[in-house]
Amino acid sequence: TTAKIMAYLLVALLVVYAFGLFNAYNLGGMALLSNAVLLMAVAVAVTLVTEAVWAKVLKQDIKKYITNSFGWITAVILVLCVKADTSPYAIGVATFIAIFFGKLVFGGFGQNIFNPAAVGRAVIISSFAGSKIADAMAGATPTATLSSAGWLLSNEAAASFAGDFSLASLFLGNYGGALGETSVLILVLCGIFLSVKEVIDWRVPAVYVGTIFLGTLIIGLVNGCGVSFALNFIMTGGIFFGAVFMLTDPVTNPTTRAGKIVFAGLAAIFTVLIRLFANLPEGVCFSILLVNMLTPVIDKFFACKQTDNEKKYNIGLPVFVLAV
Repeated sequence: TTAKIMAYLLVALLVVYAFGLFNAYNLGGMALLSNAVLLMAVAVAVTLVTEAVWAKVLKQDIKKYITNSFGWITAVILVLCVKADTSPYAIGVATFIAIFFGKLVFGGFGQNIFNPAAVGRAVIISSFAGSKIADAMAGATPTATLSSAGWLLSNEAAASFAGDFSLASLFLGNYGGALGETSVLILVLCGIFLSVKEVIDWRVPAVYVGTIFLGTLIIGLVNGCGVSFALNFIMTGGIFFGAVFMLTDPVTNPTTRAGKIVFAGLAAIFTVLIRLFANLPEGVCFSILLVNMLTPVIDKFFACKQTDNEKKYNIGLPVFVLAV
């Protein structure tokens, strides 16, 4: 059932959030930890109030509407997409836009064409990038460091980067970054859990991360950066978080298996292009929004192919039976 799927998803998200709180405390003490808790409280509260008012306007039962809308899932995902030092005001505005404009105006749960959490994160990136609590988190993130260097590091720069952010630290997640995006280990384990429970289709994150790795491996080898470039590329920023919790959103995904693979592959290409050639350090959020726009086209193409194959099968089967 949808409720059981969302319950499994919430469990995985809360595991990621728990690690985010632990990491926030290690980086900034109680001040950063308290702000991370406040961000979640604000996001969930704004979600519930927004959906309650919407249900009231539509003259629907508020409790039933909120229960079947699962808006808190969007709120949790959005909080995990931002740093622990983000201002509560920024997360409140972004959550309202994510819920109202990203979901409700399209008809509510199951009708939205864009991933609501990605919409909220786009608002944070574009309008509230500097809206933070004062001096809570010091030091550059690995994504910002790589982006400022143009991603393609020289041998000297690569050695300096490895000294600050080793592959082990990137894998475990003990560095500054978005609350839910630092630990590749936690995200991989959550992805396996959700795949086993059949909450997500494992092909989507596998194709997405695999395509990014192969593409950046080729780029790294051509430019003399080696395999470390590809490993640093996939383990920084929101690639694994986006792969497990955002790209797999069944509402904004194509319905066919082939469509999902193309969807994930295109998202991977957009992520690499945005990171390498745009003025943004992160490309996951906008790549997800771009492929969300392409979902109807992908669905139409592969649904037609599937229908054509079924027609051929339905025509051929009686002929085969008669021949036998």
